[in-house]
Amino acid sequence: MSTPSLLALAVVAFVVELALFGGVGAIALEVVGGGLAGWLAAAAATAAILVFWGLLMAPKAKRRLASTPRLVVSAALCLGTAYGLIAVGHPWWGWFVGLAGIAVVAAQVALPQADREHA
Repeated sequence: MSTPSLLALAVVAFVVELALFGGVGAIALEVVGGGLAGWLAAAAATAAILVFWGLLMAPKAKRRLASTPRLVVSAALCLGTAYGLIAVGHPWWGWFVGLAGIAVVAAQVALPQADREHA
C-alpha cells in the first residue's frame, strides 16, 4: 500500500468481502429454512464462496482472474448477494454489500493498471 487512500480501499474491500461471505451463508440458511439443514447449507455455501474466492479472486491466488473479469465477477457477486440478502429479509446487510461492493469495484476501475493488480 503506497498511500493512505489505497490502505483505506483495502480495508473497505476486506470488510465487503467478509460481509459477502457471511451474506452467502445467511441466504442459504434462510432459503433452506433454518434448522440443522439450514446451518449445513449455510456452511456449505460459505465454504464454496471461500474456495472460489481463494482460487480465483484473492490477491495471492495462483490462478487469479485477470483484472477486468475479476472486477466483473466481483460486481456480480456483490449485486447478487445484495439482492439475495434483501429478498430474505436482511435489507441493511444487502444494501451495504451492494453499495459498498460496487464502490470498491468502481475505485479499483479508477486505479492505474499496476495498482489494480495489487488491490
